[in-house]
Amino acid sequence: MLEKYYNADTTLAEERELRQLLQKVNGFELEKEFVLGLQIIKAKEPINRPRPKENDYMPLWQKVAAVLLVSAGLTWWFVDRQIDRQQERAYAQVMEAFDLIQKNMEKGAVSLKPIQDMKYLNVTNEIFNINTEEEQ
Repeated sequence: MLEKYYNADTTLAEERELRQLLQKVNGFELEKEFVLGLQIIKAKEPINRPRPKENDYMPLWQKVAAVLLVSAGLTWWFVDRQIDRQQERAYAQVMEAFDLIQKNMEKGAVSLKPIQDMKYLNVTNEIFNINTEEEQ
């Protein structure tokens, strides 16, 4: 029956019978250890161990390089945002200055209105042909 077992020609019922016979018979110590050892191993509960992670190892220098790269990127982004904000503020100040200049020019144009009206004062001389000293 052992020879049949080693050739993998036994059924499950024959394997149970073989185990029972090996427990009762003297001798066949190696076969007893093998067959009964399988029963002991089968009876034990499996230990749940975490599976080893494949290719998850990252050397320290790569971790440091990653941290430096992220820090440099964030620093660049922060500085770029600050420059954009300064440019926006400068643009707003220039627009305010242009607005102030335009308002002052409008005030100046309004204050020149009486002077423009004075140019019509000489029209009477022209209408009546009054000569000035230069023309004489």
